[in-house]
Amino acid sequence: MSNLTIDPAIEQKLIDLTIDHIKKVEANRDVKTEGDNFDYWNSYKLPDGNFIDYNIYCGDEWCVLKQDSSNEYVYTHPNTWSWDVTCYHVNPPNDQNKYQQIDTGIYKHILHYKNNQPHTK
Repeated sequence: MSNLTIDPAIEQKLIDLTIDHIKKVEANRDVKTEGDNFDYWNSYKLPDGNFIDYNIYCGDEWCVLKQDSSNEYVYTHPNTWSWDVTCYHVNPPNDQNKYQQIDTGIYKHILHYKNNQPHTK
């Protein structure tokens, strides 16, 4: 459906958080973060108390299979990596569910990033 509306100031904040994450991982791929460095999910609290979930995803080019039949992977150089961030609507708690719940059908892709170059949509 991809029709999530995000306040421009909040969208910029999410872009800033994304670029910070990407730069941290590209500088040290094994850096400790709050999640998976290459498929990072987090929530952003909105002023009204609701949330937007966001996913910072690095494409498949961040690693390659070793050519020694070990079935192990090695990291590629960060200049080959491309990143995307997509934001998702989060439904607030209700009578049927006492917790917030992500709705992946309502989303907005807000950034593509490669070679230190952010591209907003």
